[in-house]
Amino acid sequence: MTSGRYGAAAVALIAALMLAACGGSSKSSSTTGGTATGSQAAGTPKTGGTLVFARSLDAEAGLNPINAPNNGSIFTIQQIFDQLVEVNGDKLEPGLAESWTHSADGKTWTFKLRDAKFSNGSPVTAADVKFSIERFADPKINTNYATLGSSIDTVKVIDPKTVQIKLKEVDGAFLENIAMFAAAIVPKAVVQKVGDKAFANKPVGSGPFMVDKYQRRQETILKRNPYYWRKGQPYLDEVRFKFVPDANTRTLELRSGQVDVADGIPYNQVNSLKGASGLNVEVADSLKWDSIFFDTKKKPLNDVKVRQALAYATPNDQILKTVLFGNGQVANSQIPRVKYWDDSVKPYPFDPAKAKQLLSQSSAPNGFNMELQIPSGDAVEKQEAEIIKDEWGKIGVKVNIVPRDFGTMFSDWLSGKGGDAATFPGDALSSDTLSDDEIAALMYDPKAGLSSLGTFYDNPKVTRLLQDAKGTIDDSKRAQDFSQIQAIGQQDVPSVPLFFTKSVSGYRDKVNGFQTYPIGWWPLREVWMGS
Repeated sequence: MTSGRYGAAAVALIAALMLAACGGSSKSSSTTGGTATGSQAAGTPKTGGTLVFARSLDAEAGLNPINAPNNGSIFTIQQIFDQLVEVNGDKLEPGLAESWTHSADGKTWTFKLRDAKFSNGSPVTAADVKFSIERFADPKINTNYATLGSSIDTVKVIDPKTVQIKLKEVDGAFLENIAMFAAAIVPKAVVQKVGDKAFANKPVGSGPFMVDKYQRRQETILKRNPYYWRKGQPYLDEVRFKFVPDANTRTLELRSGQVDVADGIPYNQVNSLKGASGLNVEVADSLKWDSIFFDTKKKPLNDVKVRQALAYATPNDQILKTVLFGNGQVANSQIPRVKYWDDSVKPYPFDPAKAKQLLSQSSAPNGFNMELQIPSGDAVEKQEAEIIKDEWGKIGVKVNIVPRDFGTMFSDWLSGKGGDAATFPGDALSSDTLSDDEIAALMYDPKAGLSSLGTFYDNPKVTRLLQDAKGTIDDSKRAQDFSQIQAIGQQDVPSVPLFFTKSVSGYRDKVNGFQTYPIGWWPLREVWMGS
């Protein structure tokens, strides 16, 4: 039912979710190369073949949709599982739910399931959906992302193909949230039989691919799911994800033909790859961003004037030009450019005099020493860190750069056992939804699951605004709330926002149908191999 005043607002919300752009981004991508083939090639997709994909991140957190904390795992999970509602580029579309309706007050949602099977041949039923969504909403199970399911009250099986979800209160991002990976539909019988730990190593989903081999920090091999509900897809027989953390090695393997696709191409190699015979480069707008994150529990970083001083001492424009080669935009937000991004909020200008003034008024007027941890093997983050070290040193802050294996570093950082500050690989952080709710909660709410992305930032006014935005379907009110959150975040600066970045991938001419969604992953079900 969609009648009544609230129903009309909910209809408008759904229309916005289905059609709205991602924040202020243009949502375009450019694909160039030595020839006019590759993903731009016309023709009938061919079935068969193996895609070898060199990745900057490994699925080391496992392949269970519940609680995967990093994109290495998340982007693989998206190839294996489906949700009720799915992201397609910059819009939402039906997934395992072929249709849905909602009550006039926007608090009762009824989903009709399509005929689909898991990769073990068992049907996807309403009981599986109930089991999966209840896990998504349970903070004891979904410890990292339960805030996104906190509005869910009950899940009821109406019949084997119909599920009803009742909300405690109106949730302006409900459809967005159940479209994320953590709300993927899993087979109840399998999870209950093997348990979450074993399921993470050998998962069963209804997505286009299923796991054939999973070796942490080495490779993950996926094979076609013969029961996939999108007829004719996937086209590939097999996908081999190789973990290649060094950016230059990934690029060399692409050039030599050892791999078909490589992500995280260094910005300084984009132009040379564009001119290489048989290769293509995709530079795609994304919901990713790059920051220097602070542990705000540690002195003197618990002092906002210290953090502001470091922000003013950061030469973003210089780094954008010399390290990113213009492939990005100086950031004016602690989170990426999602739906309600406000371009009127000002970024921090490079102002060393202002930085010195603020530091002189802070709890560390004579400067201090700090440890900045960076991911080993990431040339971009290393170059950025070296420039920042030099500039921060000029105001009296001595930076010790410590390269570390990203997996261990990220785990330590989230638990408060990392350095004073940290930065992460370019593909490591992105919004998993098209709206602000998820990534804003993870960045600003220490109780949302990831300790404010390891910064432990905690501002009660911001957490109230997050709840206010979540609790309305008035799009203009949500925009106002998120604009305030953005402005306060910039003032409190739990991280120095550097850039809104792009996804840069290279692939060989024989790879067709390759694209990167704004949320970072690739719908490999659409990829096929030419000659």
